[in-house]
Amino acid sequence: MIVNGKEYPLWGQFVEKQDEWIGGTLKETGYGETITTKITGIHLTPNGDDSAFFTVEGEDFDCGFDVQYGGIGGDDGDKDWLIFHGYGGHTWKMKKPEKKQFGNI
Repeated sequence: MIVNGKEYPLWGQFVEKQDEWIGGTLKETGYGETITTKITGIHLTPNGDDSAFFTVEGEDFDCGFDVQYGGIGGDDGDKDWLIFHGYGGHTWKMKKPEKKQFGNI
Protein backbone atom coordinates (compact mmCIF):
# COMPACT_ATOMS: atom_id res chain seq x y z
CA MET A 1 0.00 0.00 0.00
CA ILE A 2 1.39 3.40 -0.97
CA VAL A 3 0.75 6.55 1.10
CA ASN A 4 2.56 9.84 0.52
CA GLY A 5 4.66 8.17 -2.17
CA LYS A 6 6.04 5.52 0.22
CA GLU A 7 5.20 1.85 0.35
CA TYR A 8 4.05 0.38 3.68
CA PRO A 9 3.83 -3.40 3.25
CA LEU A 10 3.48 -4.22 6.95
CA TRP A 11 0.71 -1.73 7.71
CA GLY A 12 -0.90 -2.08 4.28
CA GLN A 13 -1.51 -5.78 4.81
CA PHE A 14 -3.76 -5.01 7.78
CA VAL A 15 -5.82 -2.63 5.62
CA GLU A 16 -5.97 -5.09 2.71
CA LYS A 17 -7.03 -7.94 5.03
CA GLN A 18 -9.22 -5.90 7.36
CA ASP A 19 -12.21 -8.18 6.73
CA GLU A 20 -10.37 -10.82 8.77
CA TRP A 21 -10.23 -8.40 11.72
CA ILE A 22 -13.62 -6.66 11.55
CA GLY A 23 -15.81 -7.95 14.36
CA GLY A 24 -12.74 -8.83 16.41
CA THR A 25 -11.68 -7.14 19.64
CA LEU A 26 -9.62 -3.99 20.14
CA LYS A 27 -8.26 -3.65 23.67
CA GLU A 28 -6.48 -0.57 25.00
CA THR A 29 -4.18 -1.51 27.86
CA GLY A 30 -1.55 1.21 28.12
CA TYR A 31 -2.98 3.83 30.47
CA GLY A 32 -3.86 1.86 33.60
CA GLU A 33 -7.46 1.06 32.66
CA THR A 34 -8.27 -1.69 30.18
CA ILE A 35 -11.13 -0.99 27.79
CA THR A 36 -12.41 -3.05 24.86
CA THR A 37 -14.50 -2.50 21.75
CA LYS A 38 -15.41 -4.30 18.55
CA ILE A 39 -13.18 -3.61 15.51
CA THR A 40 -15.03 -1.84 12.68
CA GLY A 41 -12.21 -0.89 10.29
CA ILE A 42 -8.48 -0.48 9.69
CA HIS A 43 -6.95 2.47 7.82
CA LEU A 44 -3.61 3.86 6.69
CA THR A 45 -3.83 7.57 5.88
CA PRO A 46 -1.38 10.39 5.10
CA ASN A 47 0.15 12.03 8.16
CA GLY A 48 1.91 15.20 7.13
CA ASP A 49 3.84 15.20 3.89
CA ASP A 50 6.12 12.24 4.52
CA SER A 51 4.49 9.69 6.78
CA ALA A 52 1.35 7.63 7.38
CA PHE A 53 -1.00 7.09 10.31
CA PHE A 54 -2.18 3.55 11.10
CA THR A 55 -5.62 3.39 12.73
CA VAL A 56 -7.74 0.52 14.04
CA GLU A 57 -11.29 1.80 14.43
CA GLY A 58 -13.68 0.46 17.00
CA GLU A 59 -17.34 0.96 17.84
CA ASP A 60 -16.46 3.00 20.96
CA PHE A 61 -12.89 4.23 20.38
CA ASP A 62 -9.96 4.02 17.95
CA CYS A 63 -6.26 3.29 18.46
CA GLY A 64 -3.41 4.24 16.18
CA PHE A 65 -0.05 5.87 15.65
CA ASP A 66 2.28 7.42 13.11
CA VAL A 67 4.13 4.49 11.54
CA GLN A 68 7.47 6.21 12.23
CA TYR A 69 6.88 5.90 15.99
CA GLY A 70 4.64 2.89 16.50
CA GLY A 71 5.19 -0.81 16.07
CA ILE A 72 4.24 -4.38 16.83
CA GLY A 73 6.02 -6.25 19.55
CA GLY A 74 6.10 -8.10 22.81
CA ASP A 75 4.21 -11.04 24.19
CA ASP A 76 2.10 -10.64 27.29
CA GLY A 77 0.80 -14.20 27.31
CA ASP A 78 -2.59 -13.43 25.73
CA LYS A 79 -2.92 -16.04 23.00
CA ASP A 80 -4.16 -14.86 19.58
CA TRP A 81 -3.57 -11.15 20.27
CA LEU A 82 -1.27 -8.78 18.36
CA ILE A 83 0.27 -6.12 20.60
CA PHE A 84 0.99 -2.58 19.36
CA HIS A 85 3.06 0.15 20.96
CA GLY A 86 2.54 3.80 20.06
CA TYR A 87 3.43 7.21 21.43
CA GLY A 88 4.52 7.65 25.04
CA GLY A 89 3.84 4.10 26.18
CA HIS A 90 0.44 3.79 24.50
CA THR A 91 -0.14 0.03 24.32
CA TRP A 92 -3.08 -1.70 22.71
CA LYS A 93 -3.85 -5.03 21.11
CA MET A 94 -6.29 -6.67 18.81
CA LYS A 95 -7.45 -10.13 17.89
CA LYS A 96 -9.54 -11.60 15.14
CA PRO A 97 -13.17 -12.53 15.78
CA GLU A 98 -13.92 -15.98 17.06
CA LYS A 99 -14.74 -18.41 14.28
CA LYS A 100 -18.29 -19.67 14.44
CA GLN A 101 -18.54 -23.40 15.01
CA PHE A 102 -21.32 -25.18 13.16
CA GLY A 103 -22.74 -28.51 14.25
CA ASN A 104 -22.63 -31.65 12.15
CA ILE A 105 -24.33 -30.63 8.93
